[in-house]
Amino acid sequence: MIKRPTKSDIRNSLAAQVNEYLNQGGQIKQFDQGDSSLIDGKYDRNQFVYGLPKQQRTPISETLNVIDNRKKQHFTTISTKPKLRRVKKTIYDDFGEPIREVWVDS
Repeated sequence: MIKRPTKSDIRNSLAAQVNEYLNQGGQIKQFDQGDSSLIDGKYDRNQFVYGLPKQQRTPISETLNVIDNRKKQHFTTISTKPKLRRVKKTIYDDFGEPIREVWVDS
């Protein structure tokens, strides 16, 4: 069985990695509390759209109506009554012990 690392093992591993990074000359930037990547408290919209103009969308309502009509036609067929099947039913006594099996139409 593979032993999963505990939280303290993970914490110690991360601390060791940070110390190794700092010992090799790495620096950690300090930020003030409340600083974020938001510009004026809003997301940078250009990051998501890349400055491209809005594209024209293709209307598909007619296509969806045709598909829905096909589905409705498929389900309007005459349905027949399901055949009754015989099922084996077990009869139990008051203590939960099986007494006999009986075939029943379901």
